[in-house]
Amino acid sequence: MKPPSSTQNKLVFGVIADDLTGGLELASMLIARGVPTTLSIGPGEPARYGAAHVFALKSRVAPVTEAVQATLEALERLIEQGARQVFFKYCATFDSTPSGNIGPCAEAILDRLGARQALFVPALCETRRTVYQGHMFGGAQLLGESPKRFDPLTPMTDSNLVRVLQAQSRKAVGLIDYSAVDQGPEAIRRHLSTHATTPFFICDTLYERHFSALAAAVVDAPFLTGNSSVTAHLPPLWLESGMLHSAATVRLDGVDGPGAVLVGSLADQTAAQLDRFAQSHDVFTIDIEQAYAGRDVVADAKRFAEAAAATGRDFAISTALAQERVEALQAIHGRLEIAAKVESILSEVARSVVFDNGVRRLVVAGGETSGSVVRALGITDLDVGPYREPGFSRAVATKPFAIALMLKSGKLGGPDIFASALDDMRRPISEAPLLDRWPPKV
Repeated sequence: MKPPSSTQNKLVFGVIADDLTGGLELASMLIARGVPTTLSIGPGEPARYGAAHVFALKSRVAPVTEAVQATLEALERLIEQGARQVFFKYCATFDSTPSGNIGPCAEAILDRLGARQALFVPALCETRRTVYQGHMFGGAQLLGESPKRFDPLTPMTDSNLVRVLQAQSRKAVGLIDYSAVDQGPEAIRRHLSTHATTPFFICDTLYERHFSALAAAVVDAPFLTGNSSVTAHLPPLWLESGMLHSAATVRLDGVDGPGAVLVGSLADQTAAQLDRFAQSHDVFTIDIEQAYAGRDVVADAKRFAEAAAATGRDFAISTALAQERVEALQAIHGRLEIAAKVESILSEVARSVVFDNGVRRLVVAGGETSGSVVRALGITDLDVGPYREPGFSRAVATKPFAIALMLKSGKLGGPDIFASALDDMRRPISEAPLLDRWPPKV
């Protein structure tokens, strides 16, 4: 990596996230740990840089060439800013398709940095997403045998992550198994040294302490990849070594005004959350089948939103369908076409509820949907709040006006997350960073 000029601010940590919800979650973890962290949407030049910066892309299911191009564009900005370590963030449930983007994007970053090796740490132990002997589990169930195998965009059909990553990569993929990880940082470094010709390593991770060991083993490495969790164990190491001089107070403005929920996720967890929200709030479901039949479903949603907003009560608009109906539409139109249709519809609805109905507190469920909605609103930079729990990360956009956001992955969050998030957005945050333990809820 070339050194920054004397006029540039040095980054302790630069992140390239393949979607917005994941990037926001990672930024919120660093914020909670006292790291001044900025987040921008897309690979363009951000408004500002903190001690850490997250580029939140929309590359998870993009064509490989587009994903690699956007990733390298963001990487060049991090290099120009002198980032001492680059992190590539992807989903905790990986992407099992042989044409997935994790391998090609990681290879492109490794080569551009001139790095020799990189760890892959996709686990999220808080939600019981663990890796053992290279296989990913959701609780006691292999992920390839879980409902994740039916994911409409990134179906997880093979739980063996070494095999999955190798199918996507030209570079060799190895495993740092439980026996090495559980012995701590020195054992991990010995394994890397012993297998110096292997560029990529999937890492077994069963407990939170394993994240700490992995973070300590590669805190000085130029490149690291994984889900958000491992990055939360880096800030104490930065403070201890003097790379980060002090931990910052955690602050985020509260925002009042009308509230709404937009749901583009098909996850069972989101469906249950929407059912709970519907017990005390108005909910409108957009029928995607009717959209293909020629009905103006956006106009229907706009009429509902106008009437709901006039009552002064929070409301929700969803495109969720039963799994069998989704599969039938996909068989006719294709997976990516259905996803693009949903994102286009909800993006147009989002513009209407914000600019026409005055919504200033907005929850969006669905990783790909969140990115599309935020871009449709013209938002390029976010102030991020502290991490609370999986699936709950607040943010505030200040342009073109203050709007509070909570962007949620479909698979995460408690049953009352929609109502609780909308209520929480009203309250400003000012608190000391969480340095003595992790995660926040044990």
